[in-house]
Amino acid sequence: MLNSNSLRKLDMQDLMVFNAVYEQSSVTGVSEALCVSQSTVSYCLKKLRTCFDDELFINTRTGMRPTYKAEGMYNHVRTILLSINLCHAGAATVEPARQTIKRLKACRDSP
Repeated sequence: MLNSNSLRKLDMQDLMVFNAVYEQSSVTGVSEALCVSQSTVSYCLKKLRTCFDDELFINTRTGMRPTYKAEGMYNHVRTILLSINLCHAGAATVEPARQTIKRLKACRDSP
């Protein structure tokens, strides 16, 4: 269950954009990597910023710099995306926490 109405408005694309901007620091690079327009990336960032009541990324000369809040969110968002990929791949439910971490690492390291 989601704690906020604004969280319900987010979708997978928003989380993918957040993750990609954090890792690539470039709206242009993200739009190319995700095969969406730059305006789509900007729209997703606007939704995320509204939802989390934070700028999340600051545009600088060297690219998009994450805010303190974005830094705190990154591992959580990444885990959500990895978990969704595991579900989609049909991975069995993992009981021990150590097994979950191993599978998440294996998923991350695979091509």
